[in-house]
Amino acid sequence: MADDVIQVDVWKGDWGLPSVDPNCLAVLAYCKFSGVPVKVKKSGNPLWSPTGDFPVLYHREFLETTVPDIFSYLRKQNWGTDFDLTHKQSADVIAFSSMLEEKLLPAVLHSWWMDGKNYVDLTRPWYAKAAPFPLNFYIPGKLQRRAESRIFLAKRTDNLNDADIEGKIYQDAKECLNHLSYKLGDQDFFFGKMPSSLDALVFGYLAPLLKAPFQGSQLQNHLRGCENLTTLCTRVLQRFFPLDPEELEKKRQEEAEAKKQQMESLDFPHRRRNMILAGLFALSAMIGYALLSGLVQIEITDEDSELLNGFDDDSEDHDE
Repeated sequence: MADDVIQVDVWKGDWGLPSVDPNCLAVLAYCKFSGVPVKVKKSGNPLWSPTGDFPVLYHREFLETTVPDIFSYLRKQNWGTDFDLTHKQSADVIAFSSMLEEKLLPAVLHSWWMDGKNYVDLTRPWYAKAAPFPLNFYIPGKLQRRAESRIFLAKRTDNLNDADIEGKIYQDAKECLNHLSYKLGDQDFFFGKMPSSLDALVFGYLAPLLKAPFQGSQLQNHLRGCENLTTLCTRVLQRFFPLDPEELEKKRQEEAEAKKQQMESLDFPHRRRNMILAGLFALSAMIGYALLSGLVQIEITDEDSELLNGFDDDSEDHDE
């Protein structure tokens, strides 16, 4: 890698996102907002990273591995989005960034890694597929343990037992989303027409939560109710991360397959009824054909005749 090339290693993307990881997305968005000529390397093997995770920024002899440090380093290189903010706006960036870390992050981590259904159906299979063999057996569990440690470390200070922690986590996160929605209002970005580092952070947290195919996630449902926040994510994706032709074709195929499965699911009771009726009709037709063609004959034996005569006698007795 050339000395003047800025390289950022990030987790792979999916669902129309350049990366599925909140921290990686925040860094990528900050670079896009700032016009940083960055070389992006997408990976599924974090063991090459000095921290065992992504993102990682390489430039000359410098190496940065956290979002605040990466933002700070890029600002020192005169790449940034916050140079025109007022003192009040800069203070808001710090305050809201702290709120995201404290209130929203635990719920995001819980949705991905601690919710049993989400982890089994989505998170573990996705990271197992993204990671190379045989690390795909190790990496999902490692990341889950890290997330669990981060969640419970944050909430132990509230003197809550484990049964109450989940409710507290999601309550705080929903309140955080409400504050963000109120702050954004009807603006394009949090401080007007141009995006800031706060927009990058919010996009990083919310875009994966919005786009991931969770089933019944309460945090995802609450986010979808904050229309201006979902519009912000869509605006950033369309303006700064347009899909290339290959990604557009993949998205089209996925949407077509999803629509097909939905139609099949809706039509299932009717298909089953029609199959049963078709089977009964075919069986009736075969029996009818067999009788008419003489392939099957019904013969009445002497015993059957005596039995029928007995029925006739009983009928006559009743008539008398």
